[in-house]
Amino acid sequence: MNRAFCKVFKSETGVEYGVIRKAKEQFPEVLSTSNVLAEDDCGNYFVLLNEAVCFWDHETGENEVLSESVNDFVSRCSAPEEVELEPGQVESAWIDPEFAKQFGIKSKP
Repeated sequence: MNRAFCKVFKSETGVEYGVIRKAKEQFPEVLSTSNVLAEDDCGNYFVLLNEAVCFWDHETGENEVLSESVNDFVSRCSAPEEVELEPGQVESAWIDPEFAKQFGIKSKP
């Protein structure tokens, strides 16, 4: 599974899931009986259910089967595609206040 970290899973329909990273403890209670494999940076988890790798969406609490095995899941992971934005394309962004301080940026309350 380590080979999938820092990558995204791309479904057969082209939907990307991830960026995949090692899951930190203190999983949501509903996942306590699941085999948590990894998480993404949005609070979602990749879990093993009956040998299938599923995507657990933290907003809906639902599992979506992504792959029938861990090996197949890992083989379909790849580096995220780079995104280029044009000036004015980003309307807003959240920046961690502690990170902003390192650059002398004051965050709005």
